[in-house]
Amino acid sequence: MASLGLTDAFGLVGVAGYVAAHFAVQVLHRSPTGRLAVALNVLAPSCILVSLTSAFNLASFLTQCFWLALTLIGWWRNRRAGRQIVDTLGGPRPGQPAQQ
Repeated sequence: MASLGLTDAFGLVGVAGYVAAHFAVQVLHRSPTGRLAVALNVLAPSCILVSLTSAFNLASFLTQCFWLALTLIGWWRNRRAGRQIVDTLGGPRPGQPAQQ
């Protein structure tokens, strides 16, 4: 069995970050623009990029760079527009009317 290297561990943390972000949005109904999702969507591709230093793959590298850039651009635009970050459990999802 192959031993787990440091870059492999970073890759696994990145995968866990992606899964946790998707779980939070889809199952827990957290806001995709909330702090948790943004933090996980910055952490995950950053860790995957570190893992690619030991086994480079161009397609994966480009995917992670675009994912990280789009997350940061979205975060910056929301912040610049003065939008509040809503991170409530069970609250209305973006684009959905509030329950009355």
